[in-house]
Amino acid sequence: MLSHWFLDTDIFATPDSLSTFQKHIPLEWISNVLEQTDKASIRKRKLPAELVVWLIIAMGLFRDRSISDVVEKLDLTLTDTLGDTIAPSAIPQARQRLSSNPLQALFHLCAAHWTQEDADDTWYGLRLFSVDETQFRAPDTPALAEHFHYIKDSKNRHTEYPIVRLCALSSLRSRLIHHVAFGPSYQGGVNYAKQLFSHVSDNSLTIFDRCYLSVELLINCRKQHPQSHWMVPIKSNTQYTVIKSYSEHDFKVE
Repeated sequence: MLSHWFLDTDIFATPDSLSTFQKHIPLEWISNVLEQTDKASIRKRKLPAELVVWLIIAMGLFRDRSISDVVEKLDLTLTDTLGDTIAPSAIPQARQRLSSNPLQALFHLCAAHWTQEDADDTWYGLRLFSVDETQFRAPDTPALAEHFHYIKDSKNRHTEYPIVRLCALSSLRSRLIHHVAFGPSYQGGVNYAKQLFSHVSDNSLTIFDRCYLSVELLINCRKQHPQSHWMVPIKSNTQYTVIKSYSEHDFKVE
């Protein structure tokens, strides 16, 4: 399910301009995350930090375009205070100085704000969420291969690219992502799902994929959020004993 949503997003995320995204990401938010992550001083450079943030967002949305095309989409002119043109090669250096921290903070700020827009769209008073995972191919570099690892197809063969495993907590109503956890592919999805529990809302119902049918995982989720509920499809080979029957399809089991 999550991978299908990402494919839909990939098709949608080819706008003629970034005006829609710029309207929903106020400059004040970007300024706030730069202050919080101690990157605000970078704005004194030839490439202000706010501009670098927008460039990174645009490069993700228009990842099939060159940097010069992305700049054109942003309707920006890369010039310094003296009017001299800034070489596109300066952008990777600016991205490295900025680091990922402001982008991570901006993601959480956007998620916290946007996901409140569907807070009143409930099912029997419960907000609806899902936990699912997908995998991405990372560039085949030594550093990424060491961190994320390949997936072995057989004893002597593996995937051509390092594989990233991503687990997301998403709204079933709006499909907006509330939080994500990701890392090396060799770690199972249950490990990443545990990292999402602190972001589960009270008075909610979270639908888990069947691969998360783990007693420890689901009990801990309930302990952390007593007012939340979960549902997971049962596996065909699951062994259980019916303790009490409430209705035709409702049982207490162990």
